[in-house]
Amino acid sequence: MNRLIDSHCHLDFEPLSEDIGGAIERAGRAGVVKMINIGTSLHRSRRSVEIAEFYPNVWASIGLHPQDAGELGEIDTAINTLRDLAKNKRVVAIGEIGLDYYSAGSGTKGSISAEGKEKQKSLFIAQLKLAEELKLPVIVHVRDAWDDFFSIIGNWKLEIGNYPVGVVHCFTGDEEIAEKLIKRGFYIGFTGFITFNQDKFEHIRKSAVAAPLDRILIETDAPFLAPEPHRGKVNEPAYVFEIAQRLADLRGVALEEVAETTTKNTEKLFGI
Repeated sequence: MNRLIDSHCHLDFEPLSEDIGGAIERAGRAGVVKMINIGTSLHRSRRSVEIAEFYPNVWASIGLHPQDAGELGEIDTAINTLRDLAKNKRVVAIGEIGLDYYSAGSGTKGSISAEGKEKQKSLFIAQLKLAEELKLPVIVHVRDAWDDFFSIIGNWKLEIGNYPVGVVHCFTGDEEIAEKLIKRGFYIGFTGFITFNQDKFEHIRKSAVAAPLDRILIETDAPFLAPEPHRGKVNEPAYVFEIAQRLADLRGVALEEVAETTTKNTEKLFGI
């Protein structure tokens, strides 16, 4: 059986949180040998560490999601909490951090206020500095904010030995953006979006073909974004198999090659 890693899941989100052990067991039967559980708030970062401490094949990231920036309060206090959590050896990354300028309430791109954008950028920069301090890779979320993302990253001088600096997860950009990210030292994380056949996902599929396989991670983002043929259902780490298979089909290579390379990529980035 192929060894797979789900590089980005949220076992602490309902309904997966109601049966974490069951989700991990089902993942194991699908060949998923390791998982990274992603923190998105202080509470969920603590929970991510607890899950990783209890389950030996789960590791934790800790971070503050950009959509929570407006309700966070003092950034320095939150960063200090993350710094303390990072002392745990099960913590392998700072994330999920980044920029998200999409307003779900209005359904309109770019409708977030200028003040909201500034708060997100401040939080993002503070967490990049923490990652640099701790020599940890980052897990980045970018939505409708590529210009500001690249402006910030262009001023960031993180070096982590010979390792790439992190991953842009749930990639939704085009081939040009993917190339720029790779030049900056990032991996590209692909989700179930590459299994969706609608034209609006074509640019993501093309990016998954064009990017070097040795710079790709695969992820479920469970319990969200279930891939085909599970679309519309609760996603879970076991379904990373479908993403690996679709990536292999798109690239015209064997599943074994995709599984082996993406697993090595994830192990290298996170040191697991």
